[in-house]
Amino acid sequence: MTSNASENTFRVLDPTAQQSIATDGMAERPQSLKGMRVGLLRNDKLNSEPLLDAIYDVLADRFEVATAYRINKGDASRPAEPDLLSDFSNEVDVALLANGD
Repeated sequence: MTSNASENTFRVLDPTAQQSIATDGMAERPQSLKGMRVGLLRNDKLNSEPLLDAIYDVLADRFEVATAYRINKGDASRPAEPDLLSDFSNEVDVALLANGD
């Protein structure tokens, strides 16, 4: 039995890439959360609400945040409606978003 060299060779591909963080269009971070209205934008996934509530509880304990404004954007597979986002952004100073899987 003869063997072909290409049959005994494995080509290994590296699936990793350089991490990049898009900052275009992102709001600047506030110096403090004191007095801030914290927006909690979730979707319909099962754990999104408890996740955001737990994060908010930590923020409320550590900082003097003013209030929480909670909203559900609905279907996780679709973007939020522009009007919903506009209304949301008018009610909050900072926002947290969660995907609850």
